[in-house]
This record gives sequence, structure tokens and C-alpha cells, in this order.
Amino acid sequence: EKSEGGNPLVHFDGTIKGRADDKDATFLKNIKEVKDATGKKVLEAEKLTVAQAKAIINQASSDGTGKPLFCIHGFSVQPRGHLKAIKEATVNRFNQGKFMPIPVMWPSGGGVKYLGDRKTTPGAGNGLKSLKKALDSFPSKSLLAHSMGNRVLRYAADAKFKFDNIFMVAADVRHDIFHKDYINSGDANDENRTELQGKKICSMLSSGSNGKPKGKVYVLYNGADYALTGSRFIKLKLTSRLGAIGAHYKRNWWGIWTEDKNVTHPGIRDCIENVWCNSKLKWSEKTAHSYQYLPQIVTIYQEKHF
Repeated sequence: EKSEGGNPLVHFDGTIKGRADDKDATFLKNIKEVKDATGKKVLEAEKLTVAQAKAIINQASSDGTGKPLFCIHGFSVQPRGHLKAIKEATVNRFNQGKFMPIPVMWPSGGGVKYLGDRKTTPGAGNGLKSLKKALDSFPSKSLLAHSMGNRVLRYAADAKFKFDNIFMVAADVRHDIFHKDYINSGDANDENRTELQGKKICSMLSSGSNGKPKGKVYVLYNGADYALTGSRFIKLKLTSRLGAIGAHYKRNWWGIWTEDKNVTHPGIRDCIENVWCNSKLKWSEKTAHSYQYLPQIVTIYQEKHF
């Protein structure tokens, strides 16, 4: 089945169960709701070639050279919700002349299926890797990952992927992912061990003429984040989360979190910068988790993106 323009049509829906072995990804446009043969509402979209996607993104730029900001959603997010959030942020908050936000959708179970979504993130990461050749066609690009979307980022992390900046917002990954002790743990002979993923994320930064990263990995965190500090994490016995603690932090003798860059691996220490978001939130937003598209937060991406 093809569109009037000759592009293949694909159908998808949030109720379709995601898999942990997904291996492909693609660009889509003209996403709309239709009914399938059984009368069920599903989403229909045109599948694009890399050249077609690039032309659309470039056209949205004031100078004809698109600078996409690829946005990976968190857990329990359905396609309709993610697309709506990006559309609203694009219309009201993003400066398309500087960069264009591109929603990245991965298989999420929907509802409050935290453990189920955790299981699909490795496959989603592998699927994102399949877009490497397509993403390489954009000389300048950045990446934004929210909440569990940072687990997708962990599994997609590869030095062959290059981004100007990486924004880890309310990251639902362990707080010590960049710590030297954690990175140096595990089987030293296993180059694919999870302990190396923080280091691999930093290796995804584009280099300038001096051989050093042009941008940084920005960790946007909120110590009062209700979703990352709640009882769920205590019951699951998960390590404190990066999106609640920030990078470069350790507990002191009194159990208080204090910043000490010496705990971070020396090879990536200067590539990571914390952005404390609580001070930027209104009183009614102080415990927020989904603050990634608030106007005052979007300003951060605009200031750092180049």
C-alpha cells in the first residue's frame, strides 16, 4: 500500500506490544489516525527515504541547513501523546530557524508498565542504531532523551554515533553511570558490558577541529522529581537515579549528596555538565518529572544547541 506521493504506508498503534529485539527504525511523515479493516483506530504514516526526511528538515531551517534535535520519550508514553507534545512544543516554544525537534518513538507498553518498558529498551536502542547512516546525513544535530528514554540511549550508545550535544532530562538511569568506580567494574575483557555505557554516551559527542568535543552531555535533574524519588524505586531496590541526583555526586559521611567531580571517570569528566532544573520550575512544578518541554527548559536547549 502506498500514499498518493508514492511512499509506502505503514500502520502502527500504541496497543501493539513492543519487542526487546527490534532491529530497525525509519522516518515517517503525515501521521494521522485511520480505521483498520476491523474498525479499530490506528495510526497511518508515510515511510520516508533519508533524502526525503533531510529535505523536510532542511526546509524548516532559516538557512536551509537543518539542525534536528531528536527527542526520545520516556516510559508509558504512547505515540499520540509524544507526537502531540512535540507538536505543541514546536509551535509555541521551539525556534525552528535554529533547530527542529524530531520525535523518536520506541515500543512502550502503555499504562504504568514500568518493568515491561525496561525490557524493551535494549531493542529500542538497537533499532535507533539502525538509523546511523540516516543521522550521519545531518552535519549538525543534537539528542534529547527523557526519563526511561535514557535507557534507550544507553543501549544505543556507540562512538560511531555523533551529536553536537546530548540532553539527558530526568534520566531514569543509575546516578553513578559516569563514575570511575562503576565504569571500571565488571569484566575488563568485555567491551560490551553495561558498565561502559556512560563512557560510550560521552564518546557520541562530535569533535571540533582541536579534536575535543564541541558540545557536552547535559544532565538536567530535579532533586524533588516525584517519579524518580518515589517508593517504587525503593521497592525495586534500584540505585538512585541520575535525574534526581545529577552527575558528579556522592554521599558524604552524613548521607548527604555532595558534588565531587573526582568521582567521575577522568576521561569524560569535562564532557558532562549538570543543569539544576528545580530553581527554574514554578512552585506548582517543583516535583515535576515531565518538565522537558516547559518554556524555561526549552530555553536551555536553545542556548546550548549550535
